[in-house]
Parts: sequence; C-alpha cells; structure tokens
Amino acid sequence: MAVRVPGDATSEPLTASGLQSLEITDFRNIENARLGFSPGLNLITGANAAGKTSLLEAIFCLGRVHSFRSSDADCLIRDNQPAWRLVGCIGLAEGRGIPVGIERYPGRYRIHLEGRPVSRLSDLAGRLPVHIMSGDTANILDGGPRYRRQTLDWALFHVEHGYREAWQRYVRALRQRNAALRAQAPVKQISAWDAELIDAAGILDRLRRGYLDELAPHLHAEFGVLLPGIQIALRYRSGWAQDMTLATALDNSLDRDRAQGYTHAGPHRGDFSLRVEEKPIMTCFSRGQQKATVLAFLLAQQKLQHARAAPQGAFLLDDLASEMDADHQTRVIAALAELQAQVFVTAIDPQALACDHWPVNKRFHVEHGAIHEVV
Repeated sequence: MAVRVPGDATSEPLTASGLQSLEITDFRNIENARLGFSPGLNLITGANAAGKTSLLEAIFCLGRVHSFRSSDADCLIRDNQPAWRLVGCIGLAEGRGIPVGIERYPGRYRIHLEGRPVSRLSDLAGRLPVHIMSGDTANILDGGPRYRRQTLDWALFHVEHGYREAWQRYVRALRQRNAALRAQAPVKQISAWDAELIDAAGILDRLRRGYLDELAPHLHAEFGVLLPGIQIALRYRSGWAQDMTLATALDNSLDRDRAQGYTHAGPHRGDFSLRVEEKPIMTCFSRGQQKATVLAFLLAQQKLQHARAAPQGAFLLDDLASEMDADHQTRVIAALAELQAQVFVTAIDPQALACDHWPVNKRFHVEHGAIHEVV
C-alpha cells in the first residue's frame, strides 16, 4: 500500500506567511507568467478553460509537490515542451522571503530551495501550507479514506512538530514489515518490526485524536455560521478495532497479512468522517450544502492553525460562486479576512462574487493561458 510521507524529519519548519511571487513556465496551458501577489485577497477572473484553475494548481504544486487534479505530474507539461517549471518566493513571518523552485521533466524532478539543489521532494513539501477548495478536488466527503488521511497528516505536520518524525518512523517500519510479508519471511522476522510500528503508531494516534478534539469546536462554530441549525459530528477511526490494542490487532491479522502481503491494521488505515444525525453527509445534503461543509472544515483548520500560531500559508478557492449563494460567499470571505489569510479566488463573473467585506487587493485576468494583472 502506497503511503505519502508529509516531509523529511530533518527539515526545519518555516513560518510561511504566504506566496509573494510566482514564475510559471510551460505548466498546463500557461506558457509563461511572472506574477506578484497580495498577502490578502487575489481575485482571478476569466472564462471557462482559460487557465484559472491551472494557476491555482501551480500554487498548490509549489506547496505540496503534487497536483490536486492529477496524480501524473508529467501530464502537467505543456504540449510539445520538455518540462514545466515553477519558481516562487515564499514570504516568512520573520520578514524575509525564500526562493523555491520545481522543474518536472518526464519521470523526474529537479528541486531548488534557497538556491541549493535538493534531492528529495520532502525537502520542499510543507514549506508553503496550502488549502484547496475546488470542484476537481476529491474532497473530505467523497475522496475516500486515503484523501482524508492525507488531509489530516498535512494539517498535523504544520501544527505538531513531532508528528513528521513519528510518521517517518512508522512508514519505515511499515515498509519493512510489508516487505517481509511479501517475501513470505518467517513469523519472527515479520514480527521483529512490530515494536517500532506500535510505538510510532501510538504517537500518531494520540496526535491525530488530539488534533481532531481541538478542531471540533472550531468546526462547530464554522458550521453554525455557514449551515445554522444543523449539528455536525466528527468521527475518528484509528485503523484497528477500538476494543483491542494494536499489538493484538496485528497478532489477529497475521495470517491474513501473510496471505495478502501487506499489513491491515494501523494508522495507515485510519479515517475520519463528518456526519449529521449519524448519517453520511453525502446522502442527506445538497451539492451547495456539501460545499459549505467542506469550506467549514477548511476554515476550522485555518482557525486552529491561527490559534496555534502555526504558518498560515495560502487558501485557494476555485469558483466559489458555483453552487454557493452570495450570503454564504460573504461569510466565507469575511471569515478569511478576519484571519488575515492569503486567499486566491477564481471567478468567471467577478460581479457574482461577494467581496464587499474584503476589498480585492489584486486582480488577475486569464485568457487562453495568458495571465495579466488588472490595474
């Protein structure tokens, strides 16, 4: 089972405050763009398929080192070009900026951080925290357990300094145990990894539970604003049966693990869900209500980061006006303005976007992949 690692345990976290500038070359339909951004609201307008979402995707790639629209980084290369290239300057709370860059050639990356080449994606991942709300995003409601785990892991990476190290330990032990299972190794050799796996899993499980417990009041508050009168419940599953320890779960599943070649119990199978009256939201909410739910969750995460004095990064909203009325839009923009977050919002019709509570600081127009700042 593939596991995405949030970052490298030896990297020092930086207190990113937002993206100051971005140079894009041959990314999707964007041939070249040099852009400077506002630390507040950045409004991106243009017709369908003009390249608005591609700009958000480029920002997301700089922060996460992968796309929110495709798992194939090669498909992002503009037609008939050798590579795509992103060079950004991340503003820090300390007042300085750091240059970061990614180049993607077919099958391989080249990465630079502060002018130095780095060999691992994890050395760049996490430098710029980014949240995304997009119609293309496999979101927390229907994206499946893997997406929700990634959402949880990336959030914890930015608010809990010990989380990344514990996750790295867990992933190393899990990979070794799975390799032994696939090799049909003796039971003693397989179980030799259990102690490390269990110890790291205990830290991950404790930090995940603690994070969701802290997130819950922020989520209830945002839900009360965006969808008043409806009570939401946040449910967490650790990845093994709650009536037993992980050690017992590993023992109980050993025969199945050996037969199928991978470990069934552990935090890599964890999940959380949002429910209303114990029903999945997907079964009882309209599309507009589902979008408001996801936004409430993302806003709650942003407020928890703010309360923890964690890096704020950038908040990306693709076509906010779609399936969301002006009242809900106003509440979302006002909440982000209150947090003084950097926000990128796309819109086909800027008049349909309710920004009265937060004057647009910078406006960009996209047409056939060409991006121009509107002065």
